[in-house]
Amino acid sequence: MIDNPFAVFTPEGLTADRVVAIFSTEMPGLGNIESAGHAFVIGTRGSGKSILFRYLEPDCQRIVTKKVLRELPFLSLYVSFRETQAQISELARFDDNHGEVFFNEHLLVLAIGAQVVLRLLRNNDIEADELTPLAREQRDELAALLGYDVADATASVGQTLKVMASRLQAAYRSAIQYVKKHGFKSDTLTYTGELYGFDDLLLPLIDFLRAALRIPDEAPILLLLDDADSLTETQTRIINSWVARRLSSRCSLKIAAQITAYKTMVTVYNTRIEAPHDYQEINLSDATGRASEKAYRSRIAGIVQRRLNTVGLVKAADKYFPEDHRQSLEIEREEKRLVAEWDAGRGRGYRARDDAYRYARPNYIAKLGGDRKSRSTYSYSGFDQLVHISSGVTRFFLEAAADMYSQSVALAPRGNKEVESIQPRVQNEVVREHANRQMIVDLKDLERDVERLKGDPQQAVQLSNLIKGLGSMFESALIDSTAAERKLFSFALSEEPTREIDEVLRLGVRYGYLFQGVIGRKEGAGRAPLYILSRRLAPLFNLDPMGFSGYKFLSNDKVEQLMNDPEGARLSLRRHRGRTDENQISIDFLDGGSDA
Repeated sequence: MIDNPFAVFTPEGLTADRVVAIFSTEMPGLGNIESAGHAFVIGTRGSGKSILFRYLEPDCQRIVTKKVLRELPFLSLYVSFRETQAQISELARFDDNHGEVFFNEHLLVLAIGAQVVLRLLRNNDIEADELTPLAREQRDELAALLGYDVADATASVGQTLKVMASRLQAAYRSAIQYVKKHGFKSDTLTYTGELYGFDDLLLPLIDFLRAALRIPDEAPILLLLDDADSLTETQTRIINSWVARRLSSRCSLKIAAQITAYKTMVTVYNTRIEAPHDYQEINLSDATGRASEKAYRSRIAGIVQRRLNTVGLVKAADKYFPEDHRQSLEIEREEKRLVAEWDAGRGRGYRARDDAYRYARPNYIAKLGGDRKSRSTYSYSGFDQLVHISSGVTRFFLEAAADMYSQSVALAPRGNKEVESIQPRVQNEVVREHANRQMIVDLKDLERDVERLKGDPQQAVQLSNLIKGLGSMFESALIDSTAAERKLFSFALSEEPTREIDEVLRLGVRYGYLFQGVIGRKEGAGRAPLYILSRRLAPLFNLDPMGFSGYKFLSNDKVEQLMNDPEGARLSLRRHRGRTDENQISIDFLDGGSDA
């Protein structure tokens, strides 16, 4: 069986050797994550949050640093809330009841404690050293708290952790059984067990691990809490309360969540945690500026080379994913023509290369033919295009690359299964297939999932309408030779969004159809949110995915028309031509117009 170097796996289950082999250290904010201090690591699904946390675990860091556990610059303790039952639906029965915070915290600290100890035991050769006097004292206190006797006063670190893991799991199972019993009861059962909290169990457990593993006081202990967006709102407020404590000298919380999906920043005390005083925020999927674009390209190039190395192939990313040669020559020819026009005094930008960057590809796409079918012959191939199409999300790139690799293996002559490079034709076919799947299949699945979550399925329909309307507008700009700015992927709101619009936009951001940035307001005062259409959808509308460009301001009325009456909006769209302001382009809709 051919090993696909671009295959995407759940990071929690990967071996340390595999993680170190494929992980790119050019991750934004990596240095801050490795340092003391609380931090939220946010990003879209697939932006690399989980593999980053897996890379920080001690078994991986021992390979990277070639040091033993006690010599590592930091000790990371990993927890995935998706691997626990702490967010089971029956917990909703405790909402607004006396003790809901205490019991939810009890569940959280047991789930975290058990998973931390179990992963340490599973992924590391815990040394057989005897416990230090301080560690023995802390072990005895924890044993009394968890209700078990210390059978062997000279137990090794490994033996002690095994017993402790067993006790934590038993207490956790007991709490979960109590919750599940409420599925058959109409009233609340009395809970008679112990209740543990952050201060009386989790912090002492972390202090014990420092002493037992002989971690130096200057080495921070990082508690990596992955998938925090899957927690209930009450549990989220509890986590926030821990962040507000600012106890990073004993334990630094690093909390990973999908962008817009973390339920609240409010604590159980009805105060709000805020950056930078309480925590740092690190966005792994921010590709909304030129600096982050360059860093992201470099990171993906490194990932490609590392993954190719795993199958014995040494090749630069741009050579492995070549652009269609004929198309590349035609675009270069158009760039030279535009530069010559600028030199002759007929340019439109401040510099010759500005015109080449802005107009060469749009001109090429427009010249492919007068109808959409002809423009659809444009080839979405070449490493740089694939990077832009992935829209700053590592998984988007890898999933497409994995399908390209599999298709290339299938097309190879019998007996020759080595893939020296991915043909442009294969790249283009896979990119277009993924665009269709995201727009048709995934959005329909999203509509059903929103309904199952007791949300409004109409929001997914409105999101689909909005995307189609935006794509049509951006395509119209691209083929308009008189437009000042033809490479458009973004829009900004000229006013505060209505609740309906805000919920649809948040849904789009959460599931990777839109990306959010900020821009100066049209009237010149303050900042406005900027929404960027996923470049994965570029093939659906024959758009140029390369680089960042202008944006359009839209009023709430116009956004609502796109969401609720896409056909009417398309037919009534009229572009303003000859605008001198290349960034702040408005859109007018005419009643009954058909100038789309």
